[in-house]
Amino acid sequence: MRTRTVSSLAFTAVLAIGAVIAAPSDAHGATGPVYSGTGWKIAAPNITHIDTKPWTIAFHDTKSRTKLTPYLKNVAAELTSYLGVKFTVTTKLVPVTRGKCVTGHVISYRYMSKPNPDVPNQSFAGSCGNKARAADGAYVFINSDYWAPRRRFPEPVRMNVIWHESAHGVGLNHPATCPKDKAGRQPLMCANTYNDLRTRRYSSFEATAFRQLVRNRTVLSVAVGER
Repeated sequence: MRTRTVSSLAFTAVLAIGAVIAAPSDAHGATGPVYSGTGWKIAAPNITHIDTKPWTIAFHDTKSRTKLTPYLKNVAAELTSYLGVKFTVTTKLVPVTRGKCVTGHVISYRYMSKPNPDVPNQSFAGSCGNKARAADGAYVFINSDYWAPRRRFPEPVRMNVIWHESAHGVGLNHPATCPKDKAGRQPLMCANTYNDLRTRRYSSFEATAFRQLVRNRTVLSVAVGER
């Protein structure tokens, strides 16, 4: 799935609070911010880190809210655990338009058929960074055709699409390389088309990238609450 990182200045192409955050292994010893490593990549320069502000998950319309809420409760729990900041699924409706920033630490999801007519099988996300280059919000379009009976998509693949686009929303990008971890799994963020996705959720590679988003906040000496 493709993502577009949207600058806050111009539309150019983001389980429990207090989770223990360890430094990523392939950034060990680095004195400055790190934006990529083996099997992972951060959407720098527009997004370099994540700050400590809580996040809200909202929806474009009631149809999107009804269909996606059960999935996103699990996504929110995982992102909260990995990033150490609270992600809350709400009933709020925040209409989204492709290419237009969503800010204020909000990710709004839209469930619709063929959201990108040029690539009918695609879902996509647009992530936004604030003036401090912290992840600040995103829109996520999930292709409802994945649920069409004739398409016969396995449920784990649909889950992976949502997890993949959600990681774009907080600042991850497609990595340059797609190696396998010790469990023989490739990064979830390597997928560029729906049928590349494996039947699983975030891998150790995404876990490393999430930890680096947190570490970069400290390395960059960003003040808590800076916008």
